[in-house]
Amino acid sequence: MQRPGLMSTEHFAARTAQAFDAWRTAPRHARRSLIGLWRERIAVSVDELARLITQETGKPISLSRGELQRGLITLRATEDAIAAFGEEIVPYDLMAGSQGCLARLQRLPRGPVLAITPFNFPVNLALHKLAPAIGSGCSAVWKPCPQAPQTSRLLFDTFEAARTEFNAPDHLLQLADIPPDEAEALALDKRIRVVSFTGSDRVGLHLKNILGGKPLILEMGGNAAVVLDAGIDAVAAAKTLAQAAVAAAGQSCCKAQRFYVHEDLWDAFATAFVEAVKALPCGDPMDEATVVGPLIDEATAMRLEASLDRAIQAGATVMLRGERIGTLLPPAILTNVPESDPLQCDELFGPITVLTKVATYEEGLGLAAATRFGLRASVYTRDSGHERLAEEKLHAGCLLFNLPPTFRMDAAPFGGLKASGQGLEGPRWAMESFTEPRMIVRGPVV
Repeated sequence: MQRPGLMSTEHFAARTAQAFDAWRTAPRHARRSLIGLWRERIAVSVDELARLITQETGKPISLSRGELQRGLITLRATEDAIAAFGEEIVPYDLMAGSQGCLARLQRLPRGPVLAITPFNFPVNLALHKLAPAIGSGCSAVWKPCPQAPQTSRLLFDTFEAARTEFNAPDHLLQLADIPPDEAEALALDKRIRVVSFTGSDRVGLHLKNILGGKPLILEMGGNAAVVLDAGIDAVAAAKTLAQAAVAAAGQSCCKAQRFYVHEDLWDAFATAFVEAVKALPCGDPMDEATVVGPLIDEATAMRLEASLDRAIQAGATVMLRGERIGTLLPPAILTNVPESDPLQCDELFGPITVLTKVATYEEGLGLAAATRFGLRASVYTRDSGHERLAEEKLHAGCLLFNLPPTFRMDAAPFGGLKASGQGLEGPRWAMESFTEPRMIVRGPVV
């Protein structure tokens, strides 16, 4: 008997392979025009998409609108990347006997892409995978998060409207609302040539183990550290970092989670940070003023609440905490938390922040670096020598100075080291992962 789900896996794989064969040779102007039409279709649906994001995930409505604006930037950056990406001249007359040779390096689409995306940015993180894949000449099967089905459906419908208007191949993008076991079977299918995954390190590492040498882009989160050096404006830094720690209930892989504060700054920064977090409106995500909304579900809220209780019972000091109401867990700030505690060494994905006093800047760098993750880290300092030291010590995909770890430009490369992932996103760099190089060399006519 055939296992349930295999038919749907076959269905998606066969159709995406057919679409790829029809699209792989599409010229740049066609790929660019299709992405541009998609951007236009999304632009007229921004309000509805933002409302759905908020209703389904609890992201505050102002942040949902911000995500949509970032998504439009992602698509524009993809259009720009298509115009410049795919072929380069290679000097080939650098040795005796190579006179008259001409060479170029092409980037050819690898084949159908499976894109797996999470709930916290259900539109923009999908666009970071799907637009570069299609823009590279690939077809794509999209396995979205189950928490935002209406958002995913509307985003897919905007693409279908653009595809139909442009008369691009059927099934160029497919929406695969399938359970994890079927998604795994699809990832293993030989017709799927690239898998791009954003989610937990547990699932990402499982995919890495089962897929062998298949190209795999992994974005697996982090526990971003912030190191605060003596001599900075503690109050200004606190105000900047408050939103980075708790906005959207801290459900971001770049959330500021671990703070290492120089003892000379401790009193000023800790006081200002607690006050800045307390001042951020918390509650109804449909309220325009809200910054901290609910968590994705009550089970998550209860788990994080239990983590707080455990840490406090073990000796952590509470600087700020409120009572959980259903899925709404108010921001919590703790200190005196051991480095071995899960609140320090795991990814929290919630509105919990840990402050740690350090005697020296070097001590803060050492503690910040002692993590299995390597997505983002921030350093606040006025000392250029200390900046160079941070570059030596902190092993992360992005190191930011005097900016919060949540600061991201969608047209720039984005990716993590160590347990935070492999490969890069950002349209130009994602397109490299979705393509493979081929040299074309022509000698003189004989």
